Amino acid sequence: MIARDLMNSDFPYVMADADLDYVAKLLADCGLGAVPVVDDDLTPIGIVTRSNLEQARASVPPDLGAIPAFLLRDRPKRQFHANGRALREVMTTPAISIPDVAKVTDIARIMESHSLKRIPVVQGHRIIGLVLRKEVMEAMKGGFPALALEAHRRRPLFSIPQRTVERCALATAQEFRELVAARERQLELERLERRRVAIELRDQRIRELASQRLTEGQWRDMLEQARRSAAAGLTEHLLIRFPSQLCMDGGRAINAPDPNWPATLRGEPADVFQRWHNELHPRGFRIAAQIVDFPEGLPGDAALFLLWSATRS
Repeated sequence: MIARDLMNSDFPYVMADADLDYVAKLLADCGLGAVPVVDDDLTPIGIVTRSNLEQARASVPPDLGAIPAFLLRDRPKRQFHANGRALREVMTTPAISIPDVAKVTDIARIMESHSLKRIPVVQGHRIIGLVLRKEVMEAMKGGFPALALEAHRRRPLFSIPQRTVERCALATAQEFRELVAARERQLELERLERRRVAIELRDQRIRELASQRLTEGQWRDMLEQARRSAAAGLTEHLLIRFPSQLCMDGGRAINAPDPNWPATLRGEPADVFQRWHNELHPRGFRIAAQIVDFPEGLPGDAALFLLWSATRS
């Protein structure tokens, strides 16, 4: 067993320029008696303990004398105030750390020789975990089965009941970046799912339209609406709008334009063109096809227009 197996990867640490009042509050809130101090590269440079803060606390003025023990019993501790002192002034240096591949026996020896209750674990120079002495002793006795190591490593070293806001202060920027990335992945999956559903619905609609035929009543309604457009002063009328995928070439001939585009039509659009060719073309009407929208840069819906002016506007 090595340090990487035994360490806790969820642990508090502070930067060297952290506010000392914040550090005191962190030590009071969490269950640990010490917190590692790191530089900008997350290299351990020291450790700050409750004892460090107690020693930094202003002593009782000598003229007051010692406070009797019975007066101190069950009395809450005074709140710590930095009073302008910096963390570097009170922390213990240098930092003693172990590599993530250190063996348990070596960890125990180092902690014993330096009288340490906890020790940072580094990978290279970067802190990645914290090992407690009681857990080293447990491991020396064989108290950590292999199957329990991963669960132990992920177990938070501290708990702050009813203080979820304070827990956020211990997060890293990398954790926040991972949250952002997870949200972006979720949004992308949702977008792809919406696109898949839309494509399925569109394909279903295309299959239905390809099998539909133009009825006599629909054709008469189209001609009546065209007459109303002319009465309103218009020179053309949209007879039918349909997905370009209803064309055998996906609407490419219409978009080109290719004079052979009528041969690509299927279903109702083909029937409309045929009725125009048989009934309206001999009476001076013209017909035009056009792609009317381009979702994501690709041909979307197409339309057939009936025209009765000399030139199309």
